[in-house]
Parts: sequence; C-alpha cells; structure tokens
Amino acid sequence: MGQRVESGMPRTLTQNSSSSLYGRGALAKEILLLMAAGVAIPAVLLMPGVPKAVRPLLRALSERCGAKRSEGFIKSLSYLQKNRLVSIAEKDGQQILTLSEDGKKRVLNFNLDQMTIKKPKTWDGYWRIVIFDIPERRKQGREALRSKLKQLGFFQLQKSCFIYPYECKSEIDFISEMYEVAPYVNFIVAMEIEGAALLKKSFGLP
Repeated sequence: MGQRVESGMPRTLTQNSSSSLYGRGALAKEILLLMAAGVAIPAVLLMPGVPKAVRPLLRALSERCGAKRSEGFIKSLSYLQKNRLVSIAEKDGQQILTLSEDGKKRVLNFNLDQMTIKKPKTWDGYWRIVIFDIPERRKQGREALRSKLKQLGFFQLQKSCFIYPYECKSEIDFISEMYEVAPYVNFIVAMEIEGAALLKKSFGLP
C-alpha cells in the first residue's frame, strides 16, 4: 500500500467548551467573532454612562450582533471582560477592547464547532486515514477527537482508525491541536486500501 505518513505537532492550545458562554446567550459569541474579524470596540462602552458621541456606534454594533437593545450589548461586553475573554489595549491613542488569549481560544472553539470539510467535484483516488494511540490520561481529548471525526463523516474502520476520501490534513491538525492530542495522531494518505469497495459504497463514490 503506497502511503505518506504525517504526524501532528504538539501545541499548547487548551479546549474550552462554549456551552457556558451560550448560557449568557449567543450575543457574547457574536461580539467575540466580531472582534476576531478586526472590528474595533471602544473601551469607553464599559464605563458608566456611555457618552453621546459614541451612542450611534453602540447602536450600530448592537444591531450588527443581533442585540435587541444596546443595554444587552453592554452587559455582554461586561460579562466578557469579567471572564477575562477581552482586555483593554491602546491603539492609535484610543483605548479599545481586544481579545485576550482565552478569548482567542474561545473563538477557535467556535471555528471548531462550525467546521466542515469541503468535498471536491471529483475524487482524487486517495484515502485519508487517521490513526491515533492516545494514552488514558488524555481520555477526554481522545473521546472528543473520536466524536468529532464521526460528526465530520469519517468511516470508523477500527476503534482508533478512521478513513475519509477527501483532503482534510489541515482540519485534522487543527482538531488534534485543539484537543491537545496532536503528538499521538498520525495522518496517512493511501492509494490502495483493503475493503475499498465497501468504503466507496459508504461515501457514494463510483
């Protein structure tokens, strides 16, 4: 079986569930994603009594995030600051809110939740195989990885071996890093594999 083996590289990102954030509503999530997209939010919005000069901006930001009222937007900002997901920094002589390291990690988790793998119009004939041997002390990450692979549509050949027909190396690297199991995950690209007929049928391939 012709194959190319690539191993994940260790990273220090920590998985944080986004469920607690949803407990405060989707507004806090929208604010984080807005900031991640590069939108500057003035720190003055966190101060008591928003100045009249920035109220039009406050209304615009609130509407962009889907907030029914500006007060809800401000409360969500305060919540993000209290939980150290945003911090205050100075840029061009103005104090603005920026994503903290924890905030950046939370945004990465949002990206993970929304991840899909693009399917090309034609299959290149190669199989992508994900094999992992993750120690018991990383059980939570191991189970999260297994669950995510199933969610993405991988075929489970064995308990720790999954197969997919389309390019997905960058997605597997990202998932492995987020779950802190990258050193234990191998990615293989193979031209031939036993049981190919069953796999093609499973993925609807000719």
